[in-house]
Amino acid sequence: MRTELTLADTLNTLGLLGGSTLPRFVTDVGGQGDVLDVVADARSVKGLPGPLKLATKLVPAVRSKLRVEQFDGGVAVLSVDASAGGLPAHKMLGLAKNRIESVLESKGLPAGSVEIRPDARIALDVQRLLAARHPGTVVTGMTFTDGQVALDTAA
Repeated sequence: MRTELTLADTLNTLGLLGGSTLPRFVTDVGGQGDVLDVVADARSVKGLPGPLKLATKLVPAVRSKLRVEQFDGGVAVLSVDASAGGLPAHKMLGLAKNRIESVLESKGLPAGSVEIRPDARIALDVQRLLAARHPGTVVTGMTFTDGQVALDTAA
């Protein structure tokens, strides 16, 4: 079964967000085809590491393009192309690793279900995240379609 969801509803379904409203630092979500565009005001993100906090004062808007490059065994590998003022912000993605892990832990989600890779890719274990909230659901695919997230599932 294919379900198309907004980014907020997808994050809520996976347990990564506590409702259907995106955090206030996300200012725009859209996309064309298989690319999901996300714009964030990095100044509004709390608990950033020192180097990132300094960078947000100089260039607050971060524009990201995400694409599902691969889906295998319930894990979606997302490529991230982010820029802030024309600079390649995705190269700093690794600095957010500890923050992401603490969010997963605080929400009681499976450790390691979101992996920040050094090549500006994110491995998102959609199956583990979904199974934690909806046992018995099997995820067979994930794509982005014109600003929406499409999840293919089987019961």
